[in-house]
Amino acid sequence: MSNPSSPIPVAISMGDPFGVGPEVILKALSSREVAGRVTPIVVGLPSVMRKAASLLGGRVAIKPLPRDGIRAAYKTGVVYVFPPQSLLSIEDDSSCLGSSENLPGRGRVAFASVKEAVSLCTSGYASALVTAPLSKSSLEAAGFGYSGHTEMLRDLCRCKSTLMMFVRGRHRVSLVTIHIPVGMIKKALTRRRVERAIMLTRRGLELLFGIAEPRLAVLSLNPHKGEEGLLGREEKDVIEPAIELASRKGASALGPFAADSFFSRGEWKKFDAVVAMYHDQGLIAAKLIGGDRVTNLTLGLPFVRTSPGHGIAEDIAWKGVAEPQGMTSAILLAAKLAATVRLPLKWD
Repeated sequence: MSNPSSPIPVAISMGDPFGVGPEVILKALSSREVAGRVTPIVVGLPSVMRKAASLLGGRVAIKPLPRDGIRAAYKTGVVYVFPPQSLLSIEDDSSCLGSSENLPGRGRVAFASVKEAVSLCTSGYASALVTAPLSKSSLEAAGFGYSGHTEMLRDLCRCKSTLMMFVRGRHRVSLVTIHIPVGMIKKALTRRRVERAIMLTRRGLELLFGIAEPRLAVLSLNPHKGEEGLLGREEKDVIEPAIELASRKGASALGPFAADSFFSRGEWKKFDAVVAMYHDQGLIAAKLIGGDRVTNLTLGLPFVRTSPGHGIAEDIAWKGVAEPQGMTSAILLAAKLAATVRLPLKWD
């Protein structure tokens, strides 16, 4: 457990080099909200981060961090960038990335940055991980078959299971299924999967937020909760039995609630978290309520991991106009949680 008053060492992966990640990282680290709260170790290419610093008019000094200097004293006003071992051969010439059309190159840089940042966390150099957005198509082009950070981090950390939760203040939404096509949701929705999401959400609230006996709301899948089976039987055959199984294990979970009216009536305020069945069901509400400061939190990892709730925003990248609120919130939440927990996190 870290001292809450001391800066928290946080590894920040650079994300896609042609996305807004480098820019919003530097803007967030330069803000009054973040300054002094964390000791950041940005993992990526120093050349890319120096280019991003030029968008800020040179107000941020970029300094490469050698592998033997991680424990060294840090100077305020300097952003230290730690290049992944596998990228050292290309750091001298950032032009090797070429244009944004070089999807394999982008994917390799993003993946290597995340992998190295994970290593910093698991080896004790950092207490939390914040990931800047990456491109799923770039990952695919580079030969990494991941549809997002959550799946990648599960494998890199060799975890049994991970869960995506979106957080903004007291509003927390976790997802049973995440990055799969809508047509596959029904098949993917099993009693075991729903029950596991409920239990992992409960454990996350206890472990990370210090909430004793958290109250969970579980959403339905079909319109009007399936209308007693007329509009689908997933509520009867999958979700209700999963809630019962979780309740037997001590979870305080209620539902399923009709998703179309649950958030509009403010029912979510009665619960510590909401368990949604699929990506957009949970994310639409999370982003409407949480706005641009909603934070993605991964449950199930041995360390705290957060990310902003937006993507690479390639259409506005490298124009100096990207807003850093999402990254700022992600860094602050990571530091807050890491300061109050004992690492490595135990989920069993």
